[in-house]
Amino acid sequence: MNNSAFFVTPKKTPGAAVRLFCFPFAGGDIATYLPWLELLDPRLELVIVQLPGRGKRQHEKPFTQMEPLVDALFAAMFSAIDKPFAFFGHSMGSKIAFELAKRLQQNQFPCPRHFFASGCASPCLSRRIAPVHRLPDTAFIQRLTQLSGVPQAVLDNRELMQFLLPMLRADFKLVETYAGKADTKIPSRITPLGGANDVLVDTDELQQWTDHFEQSNAVRVFQGGHFYLHQFSNEVTQTINSTLFQNIEHNDTALMPQAVAACP
Repeated sequence: MNNSAFFVTPKKTPGAAVRLFCFPFAGGDIATYLPWLELLDPRLELVIVQLPGRGKRQHEKPFTQMEPLVDALFAAMFSAIDKPFAFFGHSMGSKIAFELAKRLQQNQFPCPRHFFASGCASPCLSRRIAPVHRLPDTAFIQRLTQLSGVPQAVLDNRELMQFLLPMLRADFKLVETYAGKADTKIPSRITPLGGANDVLVDTDELQQWTDHFEQSNAVRVFQGGHFYLHQFSNEVTQTINSTLFQNIEHNDTALMPQAVAACP
């Protein structure tokens, strides 16, 4: 396993004030966040988490359990937290980012200055939707169609779907077998985000993310369903920009080198 391949930086920005790590939803890859390069504040350096089993890592075995994935991400993080950083995760990505933030805290490393949890119920809530990762292929693909996360042209391509199914099943198994623990409060500020028409996650489930962080902003709701961020990337990135840099203006010391000097 090539740990260095986890973090893809499409455009190196050495002078950036904050590094923004973006974590994928089930079946997602770096393509989701690449358009954000032109939309994010130039003071942000975009880093996209690329998991095994997709993109340039398509021949690597995907993870099916949360803990070993977080182990690998944590091992790859050390060279990437030399400046303030933030986490953005959508759906499955929010839970991965949450566990990674907890791991950083437990090991006395800097935590993200801000955490954006998108399209995802609070990690300690019980799942209210039956698992799908063990369904037969036809039923599994039907479920993907209902979620609207995979382009219809891909779903209709039988040969391509046979190639993608192991990765998709692995992602769904990872998130469906995961159970978060309310054993700490992360010393970060959180902004939960969601779609007004998301049938998988309601506003109350988003709100309960704030129980796991020391500071919180109000839930931001956008038009659209579970994958609202595809349609409203301008609005989402504007929210990220204004949230991060409004906070920075009120707390300039967070950008000073000593903010990470305690890193063991």
